[in-house]
Amino acid sequence: MSMTETSTPSASALDPSGTGVDAATGGRARKVALLLFVVCAAQFLDAMDIATMGPALPQIQRELGMTPDALQWVVSAYTLGFGSTLLLGGRLADLFDRRKLLIGWLSVFAIASLAGGLADGTDVLVVARLVKGVSAGFTAPVAMAILLDAFRDEKARNRALGTFLAITTVGYSLGLVLGGILAGVTWRLVLFLPAAAAVIVVALAIVAVPGGSARQQNRQRIDVVGAVLVTGGAIALVYGISCAAAVGWADITVIGPLVAAAALLAVFVLVERAHPNPLIPLAIFTRPQLVRANLCILMFGAYVGFQFVLTLYYQDQLDWSPLQAGLAFLLGAVLTGATARYAAVAVTRYGPWPVATLGLLTLGVGYLTWALLIGNTSTMLILLVQQVLGGIGFAAAYTALNIAAVGGARQDEQGLAAGLFNAASQIGAGIVLAAITTAFTANADGGLGSYRAGLWTITAVSTAITLLAATGILANRTKDPTS
Repeated sequence: MSMTETSTPSASALDPSGTGVDAATGGRARKVALLLFVVCAAQFLDAMDIATMGPALPQIQRELGMTPDALQWVVSAYTLGFGSTLLLGGRLADLFDRRKLLIGWLSVFAIASLAGGLADGTDVLVVARLVKGVSAGFTAPVAMAILLDAFRDEKARNRALGTFLAITTVGYSLGLVLGGILAGVTWRLVLFLPAAAAVIVVALAIVAVPGGSARQQNRQRIDVVGAVLVTGGAIALVYGISCAAAVGWADITVIGPLVAAAALLAVFVLVERAHPNPLIPLAIFTRPQLVRANLCILMFGAYVGFQFVLTLYYQDQLDWSPLQAGLAFLLGAVLTGATARYAAVAVTRYGPWPVATLGLLTLGVGYLTWALLIGNTSTMLILLVQQVLGGIGFAAAYTALNIAAVGGARQDEQGLAAGLFNAASQIGAGIVLAAITTAFTANADGGLGSYRAGLWTITAVSTAITLLAATGILANRTKDPTS
């Protein structure tokens, strides 16, 4: 299926004429703009929530008397809930009313945020973070599916996706800054603010998002066994990868969950092959463009790993405050937000793979600059060069890969395609971060050796992903654009 192919528009679409949102005028144009704001705001909340907690961790540890092992679960519980429910959340977005799903899970997100902010003990806070992660695992693919359903014209859809994806990156980067500011008052604001914001987004979603936006008005029986197997397998996989960063790949707490994940997912494949109405149609994994995009999204792991290494470097080696370390990534976030729409326009004109390859190459040069020059020249100079390259490169690569993964999805699989892409980015981030942490720890010498090892690992991963993306250009010269 070509990237521009879409299914017949549903009656609930915002533009019944099928000519795309560019034709909307007056009240319809305002409603479309409000809908785009709502889905972007939902995505912003998810991305921001991942980042804001980091600067608050020392304060949480002191106030609640948490051990280091317990403290890491304040972050890991969110990741576990998020990464393990993305596939299920994406598929349910194709089977049920997306409006109800978005409003319902945003409400859960708000309640869990409030509960976490009021927590006076470790267990309540960790459970609240887990529930927030689960809710994000549903809202992220649902929000993207709503966007894809509303923007059916290729040009308008790509522009909307550019905005949507820019918000993701800006939310993550600004979260580092915002977390430092809020934690300077009290760590509880890091949870209270998302709760208040989520309530506002829910109110707007009630007005802006049309009902019945999923195609499955003819209800089919839910594949309960498949849902249990894929969720259980995802939980085991995400848990094992999360532990690897702390204890190494050879530890039983990593090997055990990974073996369990492999077994559960293998049984899941067998069940889906035999089921008349599978939860996840396995044919979606036979599409080369989608598969390549989901492999290339390991770039997100390199990006997160780079921020991890540099945050430690700024604070441990240069004695910067958490707020200063967060501000160091602000320029890149601004550039990503400013250029993502242009990247989407370039994808419409040139296709996803040339844009993705150029963006990945630009990102890689920024990483290489740090790997070569750390400790040998002005930190501010390297920082400035990398932030410019990284901000522009990330906007191009991330936008192009997401469009490649979801742009050609049929209306009845938009949620699944979005869930797959998000799950690949989260699981890939865990794998790459664990590899970077292993290299970092193995070369710890009290100096710059550990940072260089981490940066060279990031550069190597980025290079491999760039080469994989380049194969998409070669494939498109001889085959259908979905190759």
